[in-house]
Amino acid sequence: WGRSSAASTAVSIAAAIKDLVNPTQDGDWFSTAVLSDGNPYGVPEGIVFSFPCRSKGDGSYEIVPGLEINDWLRTRIDKSAEELTSEKGCVGHLIGEYGGACPVLPDTLLPGEM
Repeated sequence: WGRSSAASTAVSIAAAIKDLVNPTQDGDWFSTAVLSDGNPYGVPEGIVFSFPCRSKGDGSYEIVPGLEINDWLRTRIDKSAEELTSEKGCVGHLIGEYGGACPVLPDTLLPGEM
């Protein structure tokens, strides 16, 4: 971690804000991480996930429905959703979901994380 990482993070944040405060052109979209509730792609609710989105330029967004999801992509989306749901379980006690249990394999943790 250092200046390069901080600069990269700042550039990403600026790009995300730019996408939200400028109207998305017709037929275009951008990817951004949003709460999965009510999404049209079958991703479980209650996790933050990257979706294709568009904005009217007022800071709000809508998830773009109807993009083609082939078998290869469906497998990867499902795997990512499963990993995020598992990780959410690991911190459930920290976010008000009592009884959180960590199913992450110990060999994937850093020393002292368990």
